[in-house]
Amino acid sequence: MIPVEAWPPGRLDVVGSWTLRTVDELSDVRADLETRLPCDCPAARVGASPSAAGGLSGTQRMVLVASELVANALEHARPPVVARLLCDGDVAVLDVVDRSPEAPPVVPEGREPGEGGHGLRLAETVADRVGWYSTGAEKHVWAQFAAPALPGHAPSHAPGHAPGRRLAPAGHAWPAAAYRGM
Repeated sequence: MIPVEAWPPGRLDVVGSWTLRTVDELSDVRADLETRLPCDCPAARVGASPSAAGGLSGTQRMVLVASELVANALEHARPPVVARLLCDGDVAVLDVVDRSPEAPPVVPEGREPGEGGHGLRLAETVADRVGWYSTGAEKHVWAQFAAPALPGHAPSHAPGHAPGRRLAPAGHAWPAAAYRGM
């Protein structure tokens, strides 16, 4: 199974960015990510509930997925790896960028728990949406977290879709101008 090749939603502000060369730096990224959350994004402020993935809060879900995606990139791609937290008014996106655009992310089939290779599967379970795209020089693997809609309030765009924007066809790059604050 391969996550869907697609762009993340809409125009997003960069809230945090971390460059890693080794897995030893991951604990600092997790701690810093927790201090930046909740950003100005309701998805990060979602409290733990029995219906949420494993009863985790929005912040806990994002830190867990960031850990998995960054660890995957550090293991399977050429360093450095850049992890970014992107937000708009309705969603938060964790974007992990590596220098191995030729290698799409793959969820291994038939592995037993404890054998590794379950990071993407976990991300697909915990995040609202997971995708990836290549720019030719880099590969981006991202996970989206959307705030739940409040009764009587519709989000400004549905999860995974911003008005007027289409997902990129395979082989097309997400325009760098779409990330504000870089």
